[in-house]
Amino acid sequence: MPQASSGVWSSGNVLVVPPLEAVWLTGSELQLQEGRGCLSFEVKADNDATVLLKQQSGSRRWQHLTAKGGGRGAAAAADGQHAPAQGSPVEQNYTVILGSHRNSCLKFEKDGELCCMVPTSPEARLSATCFSKYWINYNAGCISVGAGEPGEGLCYSWTDPEPIPSIRFAGLSAWDKHVGYRNLRMHPALAQLPLSPALKQHHVEGLSANQQPQQGLPGEAPLAQHGKALPSLLECCQAALLQSFSPLGVCDLLQVADCLSPVADGLRSQAIEFAAAQLSAVVTEDLLGFCSLSTATLEEILCSQSLDCAEKCVFDAVMTWAGYGCEVADASSACHPLQDLAQLLPCIRFPLMNDDELAAVAAHPMCGRSVLLQELLQEAAEARREEDARGPQAQLAQRGAISMQDKRHVRALTASERLASSRFQLRRAPGCTELLYLYDGDRNGVCWHLGTACGTQPWVNPVLAGRLAVRASSPACRSTDPKALAGHGFARCNFAGPRMEGGQLSSWWVLDLGPGHRLICNHYTLRHDGSTDFLRSWVLQGSNDGSSWFDLRRHISDRTIRMPGQYASWPLSSHAAAVPYRFFRLLLVGPNPEAANQHHVCLSFWELYGFLYNSKQQQNAATDDAPTSAA
Repeated sequence: MPQASSGVWSSGNVLVVPPLEAVWLTGSELQLQEGRGCLSFEVKADNDATVLLKQQSGSRRWQHLTAKGGGRGAAAAADGQHAPAQGSPVEQNYTVILGSHRNSCLKFEKDGELCCMVPTSPEARLSATCFSKYWINYNAGCISVGAGEPGEGLCYSWTDPEPIPSIRFAGLSAWDKHVGYRNLRMHPALAQLPLSPALKQHHVEGLSANQQPQQGLPGEAPLAQHGKALPSLLECCQAALLQSFSPLGVCDLLQVADCLSPVADGLRSQAIEFAAAQLSAVVTEDLLGFCSLSTATLEEILCSQSLDCAEKCVFDAVMTWAGYGCEVADASSACHPLQDLAQLLPCIRFPLMNDDELAAVAAHPMCGRSVLLQELLQEAAEARREEDARGPQAQLAQRGAISMQDKRHVRALTASERLASSRFQLRRAPGCTELLYLYDGDRNGVCWHLGTACGTQPWVNPVLAGRLAVRASSPACRSTDPKALAGHGFARCNFAGPRMEGGQLSSWWVLDLGPGHRLICNHYTLRHDGSTDFLRSWVLQGSNDGSSWFDLRRHISDRTIRMPGQYASWPLSSHAAAVPYRFFRLLLVGPNPEAANQHHVCLSFWELYGFLYNSKQQQNAATDDAPTSAA
């Protein structure tokens, strides 16, 4: 059986909640104000993504038992209502479950009792392969659930005739499988909601006569539905401009859109994303237009997740924009003052640069003029030292998009904390596939993804299907089965034995994603076979040619694996791991002292996670980012 992670944990900007656990959003920016608020989030799960609404926070699970008997149970019995079991009354709470009943329905509960179930709401079904956006609006007992941005895609609204007073905290939970949440935001309660889907389209269970689905908030008239209006002249112009984006003209378009704000904000945001994805081409083809961009506009481009070029190229572009080239260090010849440059430098992710790139930045004339640039380079240098001195899991927790105050409480980062944290997060190229680690033995890694032909077919072993290759240092035989590592079965005896390389014994497994894929690996999982020859000292390496290898994570005297058949997983946070690779190797770097066969690499299963690039995307991501020092 897969091994579950112990307790709630965060990786980057994702909060992972194990089965039956609960985590509470306790920061002031994530709380409901005066019993009202709209929580938006993205979620990835097989089923049962659960949002809890309560007066108090802190319960470990979604079963909220009070400390003493009586409570609501006694009051409910007095009113003739169904009460919880004697001796175990629950705290007052609402529970909203997306993808309940094996991902088939949307469910509303109050104090653990079913109030409303909508079995035919396809919008409320979760995806196990990608993140989906949802929002939950609470206002005086009216709970509305929608898919998409807040106020869009209303799935259903339910109103409690006897609202729980002073609802303040929202919690996130799971049922029988891990659930990943990200991009948590608390907005003011929506002033008005769109029409719910027609009641005849939903079979609603658990509603009494006075609990009918609502079309809007209490006391407000629903918005009227209108026929499809003809597009305005502005909309036609914007649609035409969207079809004609080019690196040569996008900067001029952004300057015009700035003048037309807020009318053209939609067009402007799409132009920002285009300019970020084509930054190198924009600088090359329209240098004058690029240097004419406002500081705020360029800052948005640098903070965009669509930005797709090496961080050293980003630094060079910013220096070009500011007018501080390698030969120009005189403030009188610069295009923009130092205070504008100080607004942009924190947006460059220096910790993701390799050693040669950092040395080139340190040699730039600007480094002698800007104290801020010196501090950012120092931050990157300290991150290098932390890679060896601290555990990667602690680094990821510190640099995530949320802050875990303890195992059951989280808060959002402040604006300055969020910007500092983003410098340690990998930029994700547009269109690449995110393979998120949730728990040991999940079905989210690259072997499973390629085994399903990128989610389009039923799973088959990807080695047998020819979608990836696995090799061992010893010849394939009954006890060395490469295809077992990409499968999901349990191999009682499966090892890579030693061979002579360069006059020394060498034991390794190699996984080849093939010429069409590259992976930025940020997590990996191993499962030991049925033997007691446990791994102790090894290294995970990456390569793009199969001969030059770069260390992604080293393990020396690592005693994590202690039982036959055990799963174990580790995050990657080194700067070398920010590069997409085709080949991955597990190399034994020291004998296993307690093993009967000290030079065997015994494995039953191996899985990798991160950002998967196809052949077109890897041309941009792999060439310029290659590390400079081999393992």
